[in-house]
Amino acid sequence: MERKAYAKLNIFLKIVGLRDNYHELVSRFILYKEIYDIITFEEGEFERFEIVGTPEIRREENIIYKAFCALNSYTHNPKIIDFFFSHRVKITKNIPSGAGLGGGSSDAAIFMHMVNDALGLGLSKDELAKIGANIGADVPFFVYGYEAANVRGIGEKIEPFEDTIPKLTLKISNSHCNTAKVYQTYRSECMESFAIGLANRLASMTAEKILDTIEPIKANDLYCAAMRLCPELAQYSDTWYLSGSGSTLFRRADESCSNK
Repeated sequence: MERKAYAKLNIFLKIVGLRDNYHELVSRFILYKEIYDIITFEEGEFERFEIVGTPEIRREENIIYKAFCALNSYTHNPKIIDFFFSHRVKITKNIPSGAGLGGGSSDAAIFMHMVNDALGLGLSKDELAKIGANIGADVPFFVYGYEAANVRGIGEKIEPFEDTIPKLTLKISNSHCNTAKVYQTYRSECMESFAIGLANRLASMTAEKILDTIEPIKANDLYCAAMRLCPELAQYSDTWYLSGSGSTLFRRADESCSNK
């Protein structure tokens, strides 16, 4: 069994409140299908749950392993553990980490779908999204698999949006933006009043309209913090939009190439 786990882009991302240690947001997520990881279940004999393809990540810290544990805890179904004595997970990584493209969350969501389908667990998307929300804030979006959606709260509220998405050009930086540090820097150095009105207005606009009318720095509240941690991003902030907490930049493919 093998499936693709697509990347995502944030057309806009606005922080609209704080909930305990979490930041509440309104953001337009879109699936970006030109970049994807591949998740494969390989047959064999294994003594424990095994993941190959991400040797730099300890098993216990791997989001796929966390998804495996979460499925076990939610279902208490022994078929899950038994299945992974005869199968292992292979991840073919194409989505860079620390890039704001949601690679880990996408992998976790697709993994849960694959287990659900392979074992006939009968879990609904709502149930998988509930499980996924405890693993990573972006997991519910990938569970539902919408082409575009407005995501609210701390990632748990997913509203499908019929969007018009132009062809985009990406600039994938060599810099790694640690999500937690970006949010910490936002709170300590960049946070001002919450632009709730603008956030709701953006949520009603198409991606095309947003990219035509909203400045990149105003479209993503994390841009300021990402530039503090990765100063090289600043040279692109006039014409390139930031996805998530960075460091991937994007813009319309038909724009002039004045900033290379």
